[in-house]
Amino acid sequence: MPYPVYDPVETIIIGGWFVIVGYFLILFLYFVVFRYQENRNLFHLGLGVFFLLLGVARAFFMVYDFYSAPTSLWKPIWWKIGTCISWAAIFAIILSLAYVIIEDKLWLQVVVALPPLIVSILVAVLPPVLIYPFDGQPLPLAYMIFNFVLLPIYVIVLPLLFFDIGRRLSGPLRRSNFLIGAGFLMYYLGRVLQSGTVVAILNTYVLGLGITIAPLFVFFALILIALGVLSEK
Repeated sequence: MPYPVYDPVETIIIGGWFVIVGYFLILFLYFVVFRYQENRNLFHLGLGVFFLLLGVARAFFMVYDFYSAPTSLWKPIWWKIGTCISWAAIFAIILSLAYVIIEDKLWLQVVVALPPLIVSILVAVLPPVLIYPFDGQPLPLAYMIFNFVLLPIYVIVLPLLFFDIGRRLSGPLRRSNFLIGAGFLMYYLGRVLQSGTVVAILNTYVLGLGITIAPLFVFFALILIALGVLSEK
């Protein structure tokens, strides 16, 4: 099979996603190797797992977006694996936040965080015909529910939870949670801007650079999250 050929803009975009995956791994190492080992706080462990899973998921999405032929039978598989791991990441961070907000009620913490885990499992076990957006075919019902109903809820709720935690605190921890919340808001906005429909619109009205907007949003989102992490102390 011939190697894919990319123009200069596409090459820069691919490099940008590699940098973003590196940021995810750095945040994972910071939270798990340093913060969790220092204080044994399960919240920091959950954040570390969240960033690790996001990095792994992004690697599969990069294969899906840039290195898989449109007609390849593996293309839906790469998408399913990346999507499955992305929802598992949301489960990890929602469980971590529930651990902070809902104290001493393990069953309620698990119940609050359970929907993303269920979605992750369903994405893994359902056949592609029921979940994957094949070109030229109507979007499957499960795809629309997961991406147009459940995901927007978590896109809104996740930053709000960090803002709520920050509101209850003061000093560096307050600033830290507000920055992290703003970072997550920008991150998921970048994910929305990465969708095919939005990219097509932006390519029409933003000088054909729609495909570059999403990685820029994600990159600056990770900078905000890193600033929030570093301002904890």
